[in-house]
Amino acid sequence: MKFIAAISVFALFAFFIGWGIILLLRGQPWLLIAALGVFLGTFIKYGCLSH
Repeated sequence: MKFIAAISVFALFAFFIGWGIILLLRGQPWLLIAALGVFLGTFIKYGCLSH
């Protein structure tokens, strides 16, 4: 179940980062900045926890 949840979260991040890149090409970088900020924050919080 955790594996499916991890894939779902990663797919959501990929979707919003991709959508942010499309908006960036139109001159609106806000979604890309927000999505990357949330992605990096999540990665730092859960990726750097000691096991």
